[in-house]
Amino acid sequence: MTAALTFQTHVEAFEYACEHLDCSLKDGRPVLAVVLAAQERMCCVKIANREDKSIPNGTLNELLARTDLANVCFSAMLADNVPPLQVGDLVTYTTMPELAAIGKTTVAGTILARVHPHYTNKGGWQVFPVEKKSAEAPPAAPVDPA
Repeated sequence: MTAALTFQTHVEAFEYACEHLDCSLKDGRPVLAVVLAAQERMCCVKIANREDKSIPNGTLNELLARTDLANVCFSAMLADNVPPLQVGDLVTYTTMPELAAIGKTTVAGTILARVHPHYTNKGGWQVFPVEKKSAEAPPAAPVDPA
């Protein structure tokens, strides 16, 4: 296998992960996922898996109404260092090992990072640099009421 792969689209990267990578969430291992819906610090994601590499689309309400979705987590919280995400972003996702052990990997999870569609054997998916939070603005000067 090639040491590094760069994909033209996020869909190609997702399909590659589904077909060629270990997508087991066992022991809290992070896997590739794609954002289906985003609302502040919570997202809905499709988790890469060998059984179904399709990426559903629609609004959050439309996705929630579907009964045929598998490997979709509607409660994926962003880790502190992850910037706000948009539909279609590639991310690494994990769930609690206790949930993975009982096959409930889609109940709740955490998005650990936003990633580029670039994969290496040694480092995995290339993570976007962590955005540093800007320093707090200095307090405004007191207003003289006189």
